[in-house]
Amino acid sequence: MRKPLLLLVLAALAYLLFWPTPLRPVAWQPGPLPDASGVWAPNARLDAAVLEQAGLPGPDTVVVDAEGRRYSGIGDGRIVRWRAGEAPQTFVQLAGRPVGMNFAGNGDLYAADEANAQIWRITPQGQAEVVVQSSAQQRFTFLNDVFLARDGRLFFSEASSRWGLADNKLALLEHGGDGKVFVRHPDGRIEQLLDGLEFANGVVLAPDESYLLVAETGAYRITRLWLSGPRTGQREVLVDNLPGFPGDLSIAPDGSYWCSFFSPRKRVLDALGPWPFARQVAARLPRALLTKPVVYPYVFRFDAQGQVRETLQASARANLPSFSSVVQHGNELLLGSPGGVGEIDSDRAYRVRL
Repeated sequence: MRKPLLLLVLAALAYLLFWPTPLRPVAWQPGPLPDASGVWAPNARLDAAVLEQAGLPGPDTVVVDAEGRRYSGIGDGRIVRWRAGEAPQTFVQLAGRPVGMNFAGNGDLYAADEANAQIWRITPQGQAEVVVQSSAQQRFTFLNDVFLARDGRLFFSEASSRWGLADNKLALLEHGGDGKVFVRHPDGRIEQLLDGLEFANGVVLAPDESYLLVAETGAYRITRLWLSGPRTGQREVLVDNLPGFPGDLSIAPDGSYWCSFFSPRKRVLDALGPWPFARQVAARLPRALLTKPVVYPYVFRFDAQGQVRETLQASARANLPSFSSVVQHGNELLLGSPGGVGEIDSDRAYRVRL
C-alpha cells in the first residue's frame, strides 16, 4: 500500500507544481495593514441600519431618481424600483446582470452588465438598449461601473480584461493590472483613459468634473486621473493602503466621496503578494480552497485631498451583510449588497440615517 500512496502524493505534488495554469501572477508588495485606530477605530454606527428590501438576489447598487424612487439591479436580470416603505416593482427585465448604475441628467438610467460585458441605457419609460458592447476594435470582458458627465460622456470601468465574473477571485490572485477605465463620447466613440489598474471597480467624476476617481479593489486604493486644468492626463494615488477591498464610489452632498468595503484584506493574500510562483500553486487548488471574502459591513467617506473623514462600521450582533455600494440621499445612506461574488452574496438592501 505504501507504493500507491507514494505515487499518489508525487502525482499531487507534480500537479500543484507543474500543471499548466492560465494564471500569470505579478509580484507586488502590499503595504502594512493599517491599525484599527484613529479614523479606522471600530464603531457600531451601522448597527442602526434599517432593512430597505429583502429577497432581492444581490441588489448590488441602489440609486435614486429625481422623484425619490430607489432602483437596483439584481441577479435575475431585472432592475427593480420602489419608494421608501413600499414593495419593489419590476422596472425593466434585461438579459444580463446589471450592477453599477447611474442616472444621466435627462433621467436615463445607465447600468453596467457584468455578465455580458456591456452597458445598457434605460429610458424613464423602461425602454432598454445596449450602448456599449464588444466590437472588432475593442473587446470587453468584465464591465463594472458607470458614471455620466453633464455633457453626455459615459465613463465606465472594466475590472479585468482577462477574467470574467466567475473568475473574480483569480483576477485578484493574479494581480495582473489588466483593469481599465473608458469613456464613451456622445458620438459613440470609445476611448481608453486608464489601464494597468488592479480590478477597476467604482468610478465617479469630481463635482466639477475636473478629475475622475476609480477604486482599485485589488490594490486597496483609490486612483485619480485629472481630466482638465494644468494637470490634465496625470494620474495619482489619492487614497492608499486601505484596510479592505474597496468597491463602489459615490459623491456626498458636500463634494466628498463615499466608498464601500465588501471584504477585509486577507493576510494570506497579502503574504503571497511578492511570490508569483506560490500564487500559481494556489491557483491549481480546488476553488473551494482559495482564500474567501468574509462579511464586512463597513463604509467610509474621504475628501479631495485623500483624507478619510469618517467610517461607519457594524458590530457582529447587527447581523448585516457586506455592502457593495453606498449612496447618500438626503441625510440617509442607501446600501446595496453583493451578488455573484460567492461567499458574501446577500439579498438585502439597507438604509441608515446619518
